[in-house]
Amino acid sequence: PEAVPVRARRKPSEVRLRLVKALRGEHATPEQRRDAVLAELAATGDSSEPWTADARAALETWRSRVDEEVLPVRAEPARCFAAGCVARVTFPDAHSFEASFQRTASLRLGAAGSHLQLPPERMPSGEVVASWVVLRPDAP
Repeated sequence: PEAVPVRARRKPSEVRLRLVKALRGEHATPEQRRDAVLAELAATGDSSEPWTADARAALETWRSRVDEEVLPVRAEPARCFAAGCVARVTFPDAHSFEASFQRTASLRLGAAGSHLQLPPERMPSGEVVASWVVLRPDAP
């Protein structure tokens, strides 16, 4: 039998490594984890590179799926940075947030990079604000 060539795994970019460190790092609270990831994203600088169009479309697909499968949510326009795009989404209550969160891992968002939902902000009104992130795709 002929040996099948194994494709070498790409080394993650420095930016991706910093995001992973912020996400997996030691944080006293989930809110500190969220803030660390958002700060790391913002530190990479604003971006309107071609990949951001797919990321913005993925965030819109995510919102429309939640609108259809859970209930309508309010989403702020996405902000894109060199490392990824983020949108803040407001849920009317904790129950709708949890219902949406359970669907996050199974979402298929097209050509965009990996997606994740950061720990939420729970507002005094009962609303829950989540930050949705679509990461810059790894270069081929």
